[in-house]
Amino acid sequence: MQVNIRRQTLMILGLAASLTVALLVVAFDESLREKLGTTYWVIGLSLIGSILLVLTGYVFDRSLHSKLKEINQQATKAREEDPRGDGGGLGDDPDEIMGLARKIEQMARSLQKSEASYRAIVEDQADLICRYKSDGRLTFANGAYASFFGRRRQDLAGQPWSILSSGLTPWKVLDHWPESATFETALTNADGRACVIQWTHRAITDREGQIIEYQAVGHDISVRKQAELALREAKEAAESADRAKSEFLAIVSHEIRTPINGIVGFSRLLRETPLTADQIAHIETIQRCGLSLETLVSDILDLSKIEAGRLEIHAGPFSLRDCIDDVVCLFAERAHRSGLHIDVEIDPAMPPILHGDQNRLRQILTNLVGNAVKFTEQGGVTIRLRGQMLDSSRGRDADERPFQLICEVIDTGPGIPADQIPRLFRSFSQLDSSTTRRHGGTGLGLVISKRLCELMQGHIEVQSAPGRGSTFRFDLRMACQRGDTVEPFPRPAAPASGLGTLRAV
Repeated sequence: MQVNIRRQTLMILGLAASLTVALLVVAFDESLREKLGTTYWVIGLSLIGSILLVLTGYVFDRSLHSKLKEINQQATKAREEDPRGDGGGLGDDPDEIMGLARKIEQMARSLQKSEASYRAIVEDQADLICRYKSDGRLTFANGAYASFFGRRRQDLAGQPWSILSSGLTPWKVLDHWPESATFETALTNADGRACVIQWTHRAITDREGQIIEYQAVGHDISVRKQAELALREAKEAAESADRAKSEFLAIVSHEIRTPINGIVGFSRLLRETPLTADQIAHIETIQRCGLSLETLVSDILDLSKIEAGRLEIHAGPFSLRDCIDDVVCLFAERAHRSGLHIDVEIDPAMPPILHGDQNRLRQILTNLVGNAVKFTEQGGVTIRLRGQMLDSSRGRDADERPFQLICEVIDTGPGIPADQIPRLFRSFSQLDSSTTRRHGGTGLGLVISKRLCELMQGHIEVQSAPGRGSTFRFDLRMACQRGDTVEPFPRPAAPASGLGTLRAV
C-alpha cells in the first residue's frame, strides 16, 4: 500500500512538473506568442489552472490519507482490545478505502453490542435508574423507574426529575449540586404502595473531567425500614417491661420486708420467754425461715435497684479489718457446726483505713464467703486481701491517693466444671437443681456481687476445677488518705471461741 502511495505521488508531481515546463515554454517563446495571439493567454491560464488543480488534489489526497490512517490505527487498537470481535479475522485490504470502511463497520457493530449489553444490564435491574441534565430534565430512565411512576419511558424523556422538582432532594435546581450524595425519600408508587427509596446520586464526567450529566439510582429499602421500626418498638417494649418489673419488685420487696421484720423480731422476743424444748425448736425454725426470707427479699430488692440504675455507692472512711471481722463473725458459728475453719490473710502493707463503700464491700464478701461455707464439706475457707496504689504520678504527698483493693475467697469445696462457670453470674441460675434442694438459695448473690464490683470500677472472676476447690477473685477501686495510721473507732475484741482466725502475713 505504501508503494502505491509513493507511485501516486510521483505521477502527480511529474504531471505538475510537465505542466510547469509547458507553461514556461509558452511564456518565453515570443514567436509562439505572436503566432497564437489571444489564444496564448487562454493556453497560459489553462496551464496555470491545471497546475493549481493538480497540486490542490494532491494536498487534499494527502490530508484524506492522514485522516484514514488515523482511523485505521484506532480500528486496529479496538480490534486488539476485543480479539473476539466479528472482524477479528480481517486482514489489510488492498484497497485502503474499502479496508477502512470495513473496520469502521466493525467498530460500529462492536459499539452496538456494547450498547445492547449495557441496556440489558440496566433494564434487568430492579433499582430505579435515571439520568438528567444540570437543569433537572431527564435524559434516560430504565424500565423499573417508568413502572414505579406508572409512566412510559418516551414520555419521561425531557421531563423534570420528579424527585428534584418536588423538593425531596437535599438541594434545589439552581443550587450547586454535589458530585456524589446519598439520601432517602418516602414515595408512593403507581399501585399506591408507600415505599422508602434510598437514592445514590453522582455526576457523569468526560475525559477532561467536565460534568456531562447526573445519574441517580434508587433502591427500595422499605422492608429494611419496617424491620428497623419493629426492632425499635420491640426494644422499647422490652425496656418498658423491664422497668415495670424492676419497679414492681422494688414495691413488693418493700411491702414484704415489713412483715418479715415483724416475724423475725417477735420470734426473738418469744425465744427469750420461758418455753419448752419443742417450743424453742419451733421458734428457731420460724426465726431461721424469716432470716432466709429476709435475705431473699434483700437480694431481690438490690437486684431491682441495680437493674433500674437506682443503686448508689456511698463512699466514706472505714476500717478494713473491722469489716472483715464482721463477715468472719457472721459465719463463724455455721462453719464450726460444719467442722470448717475460716482464715484471713491480710498483706502487712495494706493501709488500715480505706475510703470506699464499706457496706457494699461487706455485702460482696458475705455472698462469696456464704457460698464457700455452704458448698464446702471439709477443709475451710481463706480470705486473702492485698492492694496496690494507682496513679503514682500524683505523688506520695497527695492527701488522697487511688487504691485498688484485691480480695480472694478460696475454699476447699468440690470445685466447678469449666463449662458451668459462665452460668455462675446469671440471675436465678445454679449449677443443678439438687443444689437448690440441698442448700437453698436463688443464685442472686453472685449476680449482685458482680454488679456491685462493676459499680465500684472493678470486676470479679473465678478459677475452679472439679476436686480442687474454687477461688473467687475481685478488685475494687477505692482510695486511701495520707496519715491514716490508726483506726477511727475502737476495734472490738476477737471472738473467744477462736472460730474466726485473723492472721497478717
